[in-house]
Amino acid sequence: MPDPILTPDSAWALATGGPWPNPADLQGDAHFMALALQEGLKGVGLSSPNPPVGCVLVKEDRILGRGVHTRAGDPHGEIMALRDAESRGEDPVGATAYVTLEPCCHQGRTGPCTLALLQAGVTRVVVGVRDPNPRVDGGGLAILRAQGVSVQEGVLGEACGRFHAPFFKFIRTGLPWVTLKLALGSDGSLGPAGQTTQVTPPDVQRLAHALRRASEAIVVGRHTIEVDDPQLTDRWPAPTAPHRTFARVVMDEDGRIPLTARVWAPVAGQPAYRAVTGDPTPLRGVEDLHLPPDGRGCSLRHLLHELVALGVGRVLVEGGGTLARGFLSQGLVDEFHRFQSDSPAGGPVLPLELPPTWTRSASARWSTGQWEVWR
Repeated sequence: MPDPILTPDSAWALATGGPWPNPADLQGDAHFMALALQEGLKGVGLSSPNPPVGCVLVKEDRILGRGVHTRAGDPHGEIMALRDAESRGEDPVGATAYVTLEPCCHQGRTGPCTLALLQAGVTRVVVGVRDPNPRVDGGGLAILRAQGVSVQEGVLGEACGRFHAPFFKFIRTGLPWVTLKLALGSDGSLGPAGQTTQVTPPDVQRLAHALRRASEAIVVGRHTIEVDDPQLTDRWPAPTAPHRTFARVVMDEDGRIPLTARVWAPVAGQPAYRAVTGDPTPLRGVEDLHLPPDGRGCSLRHLLHELVALGVGRVLVEGGGTLARGFLSQGLVDEFHRFQSDSPAGGPVLPLELPPTWTRSASARWSTGQWEVWR
């Protein structure tokens, strides 16, 4: 089957871990779970460190309400779906809740979703995947079953597990999800050394901003700033929630990049950070992340922990080549998005050693190249 054509919809799907099941192709529980996944996609890039759980309430094959978790401390997807049903004048008694992740059963910044579902009179709960958080991990399902609620788990389990993989990694390791993105010519090159090279056309570059919108931080090396002088801003066309923060991080160990660089210009909701070792001269309006050296520059693992402390759950590494190889060699990359042009870039080949277990899991084409996802 040929690769799909690169469009805003396919770009967003690739950026968020897709492709995702199409509800129109499915029936029964799978159909409604696919709709719950579509709701969850609305919370990507907004909910960290919490997962963007999607929920759909259904009774007699009719949707009563939809919801998604979009901000830590705000109601979870189940509560939002119940509120949506209430706003429509719908009665959830006897309804089925389709939830991409097991409902929580503990008191945190919000109350347990299991209690809310029980109080609302929901009689059946269909779950995509269990929550590995030790405070849940099957406990939510056990509570529901003990109260007589019919529970089914594992519906579209592979897709829901892939969707919530960033949260699962955070729970198990304390580290954020790391996506590496590179644009390469057909010759495996980024372009001539020290020279700005446009590997992908402007329309594809705009679609690649889906990766920034799906992340909460972008990281680049000093050389990228010196050669390209980018802003590193999120310019995905769809509006976003006011609380969204997109951190722009530059690896500038010795503090060489001057204040005149465009990346340091203030952008509302998109603060700039400088990852440094030692104590270089401060830059006005730029916060420093002080990291220990690791013999190759700043410690990348320490950087990830610093970003988690800032509330970042998904990190996009955009280059350059040295930084990309550093993240790969240290086993810190979770997925690789390769923009491969059909034409050579004309520079030295960038040697990249991907984990041997990775395969090309998704792709889409444009007129002169291909977006590939390796996981």
